[in-house]
Amino acid sequence: MSDQQAFCVGQPFPGPVPHREGAVMELWETGLNVIIQMPNLRREEKQAFKKSFKRYYFLETETNPPVAVWIFDFPKPHGPIDPTFDAKRVDKDLIDTFLDTSEGIKNLIQFYLLDRDILQGIKAVGLSPEAMQLFHSTIKKQLSMDYQAVDIDTQLAVTFMDDTEELMKKARMFRHRKR
Repeated sequence: MSDQQAFCVGQPFPGPVPHREGAVMELWETGLNVIIQMPNLRREEKQAFKKSFKRYYFLETETNPPVAVWIFDFPKPHGPIDPTFDAKRVDKDLIDTFLDTSEGIKNLIQFYLLDRDILQGIKAVGLSPEAMQLFHSTIKKQLSMDYQAVDIDTQLAVTFMDDTEELMKKARMFRHRKR
């Protein structure tokens, strides 16, 4: 995804649009991004997105390979989202840039709320540097291991046998302090 793309609320999303409802985490040249697909989005869900979350969670599963799971606990009726991340599916140069902390840890994350292919909301949030360090650690573990996409997909299936509430209990919680 190029930093020259225009992201305009009410317009078609200028990137790949997830086909299924849920959240996808991607790393672009511009940084870490979460694309949330909510077909038939209601006004109340849009308002909950705008209010943002007070808590978020990070979980590194105890599986082999480990899965990086983020949980962003948006207020109801939006509810929590739980995107995952597999470093092996990302271009090595992007990962190297993201992991480079010589100018500080990159803790900004962009959220894009979609109703089908229409962008309904954008939110930029700074996450705790400590949470990002945990995420970096998981990424480095993933990169050090020899596994295929099917292996992480199997671990995802095992991980999501638990519902989001159960995953929150296993994860490390962080508080989001809004400006």
